[in-house]
Amino acid sequence: MDIDSLLAFVRFHAFANRRIMETATEITDDELRGPGPLDNGTAFQTLRHLVDVDWSWREFCTGNDVGPTYVWDRVALEDLASIGGFSADEDGRLLTYVDSLDHASLAEPLAIGDVESVPRWLIVAHVVNHGTQHRSELARFFTDRGHSPGELDLLDAYAL
Repeated sequence: MDIDSLLAFVRFHAFANRRIMETATEITDDELRGPGPLDNGTAFQTLRHLVDVDWSWREFCTGNDVGPTYVWDRVALEDLASIGGFSADEDGRLLTYVDSLDHASLAEPLAIGDVESVPRWLIVAHVVNHGTQHRSELARFFTDRGHSPGELDLLDAYAL
């Protein structure tokens, strides 16, 4: 994978995260924290999960394996404003990090656990793909409550 392509995906990821976070402000706190058909139980928990995965994998790629810790063990993420702020900052950190890599760094294999090794670029692509999965869940949840986030397609990030 080349750096320009990976940067395009990371920019899309930031665009789609921003759109989902903005849409989340349109529903009530009860809806946000109430149970729903989401992998993480509630929209609130799904949003926190999104930023945790972004943070933990970026930290891993930079040589700081946070292990079983969650980002909210280190940063208070108890309301939508704090999650949205952290998400925007983390998107910026990921973009800056990826932009700092050269081809050799992108291809460098990183050991995950004791048995698996994958190139760094694949971990970053995983972060984007993982975000797409949960943003899709959230988009459906918000739309069912009358608050569609609109188009979240890759090319929509470049139509702005």
